[in-house]
Amino acid sequence: MKGQISARGREACRFRRFLGRGLALVALVAVLGGCATGDPWKDARIENEVKARLVAEKDANLTRLGVVSRQAVVHLSGTVASPDQKATAESLAKSVAGVRRVVNALEVRPAPPGPTPPS
Repeated sequence: MKGQISARGREACRFRRFLGRGLALVALVAVLGGCATGDPWKDARIENEVKARLVAEKDANLTRLGVVSRQAVVHLSGTVASPDQKATAESLAKSVAGVRRVVNALEVRPAPPGPTPPS
């Protein structure tokens, strides 16, 4: 009976193949699920809309701020002259359609005083 596999042995081989394929499928789904990213076109649209609103703001110069959107989370970076400008920039970013959250990393640095007029 050398070389022959019993019915029980064949069943065990099938089970191992099934188990191996099942585990491979689960691993593949886990890896691909972890690599899921947002729509890059949506993020580009959000970035452009936030930048346009910052540039259009007449009460403050917010044109030099960094704006990045990843999975609809907007990250603001750079410096502003006042806490009001920081709040305005965050508010403008939040008002854009599709934005889930705003991470406001803006730094407030008051503008240096200008030269004093001669007396």
